Amino acid sequence: MVQSVGFNNTRNTQNVSAYKGSYMSPTASYTPSLKKQNENLPKTTNPLTLYTSLNDSDRQKYIFLLEFMKDYPISQNAEGLSCNKQLNYLLKNGKLLSCSKNDNSTTLDNLYSIATEKRAFDLNQKNLISNVLDVLVNPRVVTQTFGDIPIQEQKAIINSLKVDDPAKTDPSLMNVTASGTCAAASNEVNLADNYPAEYARWVSKLSSEEKALYLDIDLSSISKNPLDAISIINLLEAQKLSFNFNKVKIKVSTDENAYIRAKIQDKYWDKGERNVANVLVQSAIMQLGSQNTYNSLIDARGGKFNSNSQGLIEVEKTFVESLIKNKEITSLVYQKIDDDQNLLGYNCSFDKMKKHIKDTIDSGEDVIIGYVLTNETSGRTASNYYNPDVDGKSNKIINGHEITIVDYKYDANGNMIFICVDTDDDNNSFVEYSSDWLLPKLHHAGYPAHIVAADEEEIMRNAEAA
Repeated sequence: MVQSVGFNNTRNTQNVSAYKGSYMSPTASYTPSLKKQNENLPKTTNPLTLYTSLNDSDRQKYIFLLEFMKDYPISQNAEGLSCNKQLNYLLKNGKLLSCSKNDNSTTLDNLYSIATEKRAFDLNQKNLISNVLDVLVNPRVVTQTFGDIPIQEQKAIINSLKVDDPAKTDPSLMNVTASGTCAAASNEVNLADNYPAEYARWVSKLSSEEKALYLDIDLSSISKNPLDAISIINLLEAQKLSFNFNKVKIKVSTDENAYIRAKIQDKYWDKGERNVANVLVQSAIMQLGSQNTYNSLIDARGGKFNSNSQGLIEVEKTFVESLIKNKEITSLVYQKIDDDQNLLGYNCSFDKMKKHIKDTIDSGEDVIIGYVLTNETSGRTASNYYNPDVDGKSNKIINGHEITIVDYKYDANGNMIFICVDTDDDNNSFVEYSSDWLLPKLHHAGYPAHIVAADEEEIMRNAEAA
């Protein structure tokens, strides 16, 4: 059975507007439940405590940032709010003083570091701070849409590339129209929404002169068996610096070309495109997941699992998610897929899928999922959009995409509606997906291991039996 479906984007699916209209509706006014707000948004040293009062040291940093960003143009902010209003908002909701999981630094500490320490390649400090504020105020602004590279910049970029870089001989590869970073962008949303200080730390460290950050990871977050955990780290070729039978230190960095993209966005960013923070975080996640083979300039990866030159497969996405959350994540693969990438059936019932998602959301966690579209479910018909002799059967998988489920609700008829963040829909709001539409397309989803432990063995057994 082939389960390594590539998850990248849905943009190249024909009739996209028709099929999206049938199941998706924006919900800008949606507010996560109180449980989600309390448990997921401000991750402090004590998750039940909101820190909204500044001590003397914090006050100095806060006043410095207010002064530093006071003249930053609102037109450069994705949300149309001044940076100072965003800082005040984050202070009041507890995100500004929440603490990083790795080094106990606060969001405020990391913003201050960006403002006061030299940035790699002279990246604009104010732009970076604004980027972080935009994402923390509304993580739904995270997008996987690459920016264009102006013609006047292309020659210098091409001249600077290594001889073996594909863009050196084919500059058109730099024109990325539909990126494959949906899994990385979904992990970025999860990082920013749940761990704001850690998100600010990622941006601060990746944009620093060292161009790297370090994660202290519990081996139990990868596997209950320490030897298995080390084997997985080695298999995914993470940059392991030190380890014992309890913890491992992993270096996270971007590929070299990420800074070419970052500098272009630093100078030429347009609304709707990835900002500099998006570029650095998504590139680092792609590098971490793809065995250090990612090329940000052309949005392509290699590595031992690359069934597709774009995106991350399910096992790579889950590995990165486990490192970001520092907790064991179990990815359940729900679909039966043959060697020709035809969808044949499912490894459990839709009701069980629904329960896994509901139980995880009720626990205060988000759920990053991968869904697939077939010739049939993409809105194609044999008479109008594809030739079965060329494009395969109606159940032939033609694309996959990663999104994040952040909550759920029920409609008037008692049907479950998933509240989601989709980084490829050009929409800064939550979107709603009917469970009737989404569950038949659900390929995999990542859950805290303890929530789905009772069903994991059965689902795996069903997959192997097929």
